[in-house]
This record gives sequence, structure tokens and C-alpha cells, in this order.
Amino acid sequence: MELKKKVKKSIERIELEVTMKLDPAVREKYPEFLVGYLTVSGLTIEQTVDGLEERKREVFQELKSKYSEKQTTEIPEIGVYRKFSKLMGADPSSYRPITEYLLRRALDDRFPNINNVVDSCLLASVEHFVSGGVYDVLKLKGDTRTTLAKVGENQFELIDGRKIAPKPDEIVLRDDQKVLSAYTLGDAKIAKVNIGTSTALVVLWNAPGIQRDRMEAATKSVGTYLRKFCGGHVDQSEIL
Repeated sequence: MELKKKVKKSIERIELEVTMKLDPAVREKYPEFLVGYLTVSGLTIEQTVDGLEERKREVFQELKSKYSEKQTTEIPEIGVYRKFSKLMGADPSSYRPITEYLLRRALDDRFPNINNVVDSCLLASVEHFVSGGVYDVLKLKGDTRTTLAKVGENQFELIDGRKIAPKPDEIVLRDDQKVLSAYTLGDAKIAKVNIGTSTALVVLWNAPGIQRDRMEAATKSVGTYLRKFCGGHVDQSEIL
């Protein structure tokens, strides 16, 4: 019986394998831009996990010791993301880069508490200064790719319910049918992780100036957290 379960789970992971692509136009327009991704199966969604909460406290204490006496806008890594957001037509004071938003929340003890899977991704993001999102693989259609928004791009609904369209040439994540995330706006509601999610796609983006070693470290951290605190199995992991 145990053998049958293992075989079934292995087959399921193959069936849910994700094809991730990086449009060459992104790298052409934004040199040094990187995409990291992982697909993780066998997840168990929980509101909180003691080990993860302990790890959060450790990371937040490290961040406070480094940055609590500084204005976040003075931190070089945050400056890189603000500059990149401006390059895509966003006002970083109105639409704060996710790295700045998460760092401010960590320093103020107001870090998001959504579920163990999403929180694992957000923790790795703030820990290594990368932008991260997590998506339910069963809600994806066809190939998934990081590309550039087109002129006249349709609006999509964000997790908070707002409907907005990305600006032309803004970096977006999409599948064959829809936008899943926009760099300066955030993630779409349609593919969010919820209590029934068992396989997830994690996508990590940098900004030019955030080096590959940070992306590698973030990819490793989120994989570790999803295994340790969510019961997941990393099926794919790559930096493009």
C-alpha cells in the first residue's frame, strides 16, 4: 500500500510539472534581470507553524539589528528596487516595491501572516532582498513566462480586489490565458494559494543591481522553508 502511494505521488508531480520561460525581450530591455522559480508538491497549508514563526523572529531580529536606525529609502538594496520601479513608470512612494513593503513590516512587527506557504515565500524575499510570489499550479494554464506587458493590456484583479492594468513594458508573469503578477502592482487573485493548494509555483525576481548570489540564496531558503514548515517536495528549481 505504501509503495502504491509513493508511485502515485511521483506520477502526480510529473503531471504538474511547470514550464517556465523568460522572454528574451525582458533581458534585452532590462539587462541583468533574473528569474528564479521552484515548483513544490505535497504541501500542507496551515495558518501558522511554530518552527516558521521562530524562524521569522530570528530573521526579523537580524534585520532590526542592521536597519532599525536607518531610513528604509537609504538602504542601497531598497534604492535599487525603487529605481527599477520608476523605470517601469511606477511611483515607488505610492506603489512601494515588495521588498521595501516587507522590510518596513518586519521592522515594525507587522509582517504579513497569511499561511505557512505564502509566509515562507515572503520570509525568503525579505531575508535576501528579492521579489517573490507563490501561485497554485492547478490554476495555471499552459506555459508560464516572465515577459513584458503590451500596450492596451487588460486589467486584472489583485489579491486585495483592486482591478488595474500593468503599464506597457512593465515586467509581468503570465500563463497562456492571463496575467498572474505585475512587477510594480503585485499578484493576481485568480491563482492565489489557499487551503486546498497542494502544489505551488514560486517565482522570484530581482532588480538589476541585486546580484545572482542573492537569488540563489533566496531560492535555497524558500525551498528549505517549504520542505521544513509545509511538508513540501521541491520538484523543480532553476534561475533563468
